[in-house]
Amino acid sequence: MDIDHWEVMKEGLRKKFEIEDEGKEDLTVQTADGEVPNGISDFLVMQTPVGRVKLAFEKKPLVLGKHEHFSHRAGQAARVEWEKSDTEFTFKLRAYKWNDIDETWDEIDAEHFG
Repeated sequence: MDIDHWEVMKEGLRKKFEIEDEGKEDLTVQTADGEVPNGISDFLVMQTPVGRVKLAFEKKPLVLGKHEHFSHRAGQAARVEWEKSDTEFTFKLRAYKWNDIDETWDEIDAEHFG
């Protein structure tokens, strides 16, 4: 899926369902240096026949390489440095269903589609 397909999909969902919330949020990853930005998520929250659903379209930089830094001395921590592209991105669509009991979003496994 690409950005253009996502935009077409959002328009179709707006026509078919009542959109409760939509927006963008930063994706972060926890590192030894603290939280580091790792992409952007564009999301829609809507009420569907199966309940409250959230679709999130994630855009992350393409990983070009992985560098592991470690020491052979006892007590020294290892760290991983990721080399990421500034111009190329990966895209992923995630679907979540609202869990009323835990009041959390549970990710829907793609195997349950179709």
